[in-house]
Amino acid sequence: MSRVLVIDDSPMLVELTVRALTAAGYQVSGAQDLTSLNQKLSEGPFALILMDVNMPEMFGDDVVEYLRSQKKVTSKLVLYSDISEAELAGKTKASGADGYILKSGGLEAVISGVMNLIGAPALGVPAAVPAPAPTEAPQAAPAAPAPIASTGLKAPPSTGGRKPRILIVDDSEMTARIIEADLVTKGFEVHVADTADKATKIILKKQTRPDLVLLDVRMPNVNGEQFCRFIKSNSLFKGIKVLLCSGENVEELQRICREAGADGYIPKDAVMSNLVAKELMPQGGE
Repeated sequence: MSRVLVIDDSPMLVELTVRALTAAGYQVSGAQDLTSLNQKLSEGPFALILMDVNMPEMFGDDVVEYLRSQKKVTSKLVLYSDISEAELAGKTKASGADGYILKSGGLEAVISGVMNLIGAPALGVPAAVPAPAPTEAPQAAPAAPAPIASTGLKAPPSTGGRKPRILIVDDSEMTARIIEADLVTKGFEVHVADTADKATKIILKKQTRPDLVLLDVRMPNVNGEQFCRFIKSNSLFKGIKVLLCSGENVEELQRICREAGADGYIPKDAVMSNLVAKELMPQGGE
């Protein structure tokens, strides 16, 4: 049995983790609170349950006791958190959980950890998801990120003979399509997403994985800052550049660049005036 249950109060993290493990060949469900947890448990047994430690309604280590004593669950129970490894190891031992996984290790650490505890899924890991590499610490964010106009960020020069690929993540269809049309005329392959779900699908697939993500910061359905941090903290996506595109003031964009690890930023009005297409033009493409 290769069924896995992911418990986390963050809808985005649940979705990202579920999709990564599903792509690796597991049958995966997600839950965000006790009600949805009990509902998922009623649907059948799981080989492994991965749970966040700190959630508003419950603590993961308390859930371990609840599942063992009240629900009589025999699944492998794994704590998942971004607290220090020493603290997480202590909570794992005290609660009787079967193991722990650090969120800082990214999705590859999740896949590797699940495989170590319950083995590879019956069908194996598809080519779209590389075998987990040793965990790499997230690279430090630039100390003083600058606008893209001054950093001179270019499209990646080596893309295996294909066109450089850009993903635009923006909830405004009009804005996204205007930028897309401009970039296509400059020789880029462009994908558009207006939700984290759509953007994640594009990033997880090798066939559509972008070289650069043009990311709006403030959107109703996507926390751009959190999504940027997700991309930059996973060594699986270490080749992807992230460029913030927003109407936020410069100070706020600089803060997000520092804290989330973005490679640069550009005001949205500059994008709309076609500056981004000029700055991303491959060398020799003009």
